[in-house]
Amino acid sequence: MKLTALIAATAVALALALALPVTVSHAQETATTSAGRWSGLPVSDITGRLTAAGLTVSEPQAVGDRIYLRVDDGPLRWVLTLFSCTDGRCPDVQFTAAFTGPQATEAIISRWNGERRFVKAFYAAPEEGSNVPGQAVAQYDVLLNEGGGAGQLDDPIQVWRSLAIDLGRTISPQGR
Repeated sequence: MKLTALIAATAVALALALALPVTVSHAQETATTSAGRWSGLPVSDITGRLTAAGLTVSEPQAVGDRIYLRVDDGPLRWVLTLFSCTDGRCPDVQFTAAFTGPQATEAIISRWNGERRFVKAFYAAPEEGSNVPGQAVAQYDVLLNEGGGAGQLDDPIQVWRSLAIDLGRTISPQGR
């Protein structure tokens, strides 16, 4: 039941992120905390790095201290959640994608996790009596470092793209 609640909360957050029209101004992006400590990369730098990697990025959608970016990567669509954001700057991000297919089972997802590092997946069971199939949900958390600039996202973007595609092919082999 706890997993179902987690999945429902994640689904609501993603639905809000994709539905709410919110823009982040340039003034917000260049602000620092009043204490003068590093508060993360500007949202525009993060979206710029994704775009430079050949990805199509939606307008940022803010909900509380989180900012959501829907990313289209060819046939793959995923969400980049920017956490702990203050004045348009965010110190950590999470890549998330969900996959449905005949191989979306606990055993296959567990085996996939055991054979890979960095990106982890979990099984999202359907509600009892529902016609909705189970899903494999992949996530990858990245802490951003002061002084690293947006270039520090290059390797995580490539790791994510490679492993997200791999999980998608594992869950739905006929989609290869």
